[in-house]
Amino acid sequence: MMIRYGKGPSHLIINKWNSEVADTFFKYMTHLGDGAIFAVIIIVLAFVRFRWALYELLAALMTLIFVFIAKQLIFKGMPRPTKYFEDTEVLHLVEGVKMHAWNSFPSGHTITAFAIFMILVLVVKNNYLKFIFTLIAILAGYSRVYLSQHFLGDVFSGAIIGSLIAVFSCTIVDNLKIFNKAAWIDMNLLALFEKKHEQ
Repeated sequence: MMIRYGKGPSHLIINKWNSEVADTFFKYMTHLGDGAIFAVIIIVLAFVRFRWALYELLAALMTLIFVFIAKQLIFKGMPRPTKYFEDTEVLHLVEGVKMHAWNSFPSGHTITAFAIFMILVLVVKNNYLKFIFTLIAILAGYSRVYLSQHFLGDVFSGAIIGSLIAVFSCTIVDNLKIFNKAAWIDMNLLALFEKKHEQ
């Protein structure tokens, strides 16, 4: 769509695909790309395996740094859909969603969602869970276009960046000697507490 129709027209096409049910769904789905989700996932994974929690912690730091540099330094001032179409088109907007006007590229929510859920895809073995986590990331990304917070290109780029962050995070943790030598790395909070209690 981006190649065939271009940035503006492709957004207008997607903007027409709306309904009351979708409005409500994507209004809440978009929050799965909030930075706070990182904190929730890290805490949950600490009760499963510290290694996985470290994957997410490093990904959170990488995401924070990358998004800040990209939005505030490199691509600062790029208009979002509401600003881009301000004098030419009337967009379908969802009531109750706070709209933003600037720093469109890349989509921080999408980077966050893909960084979080692609790590989960990498660590779980169940194919159904892999599919669900992938679907969640895609829907969280698409919500940004649906809500007219970002253009399709912002989200597509965010998905690639977030996925790369997930891979890099796992690779870095797995290859750092400081973690590989740690006895606790493949334990969890409960197991660590029991071990200390026994001592």
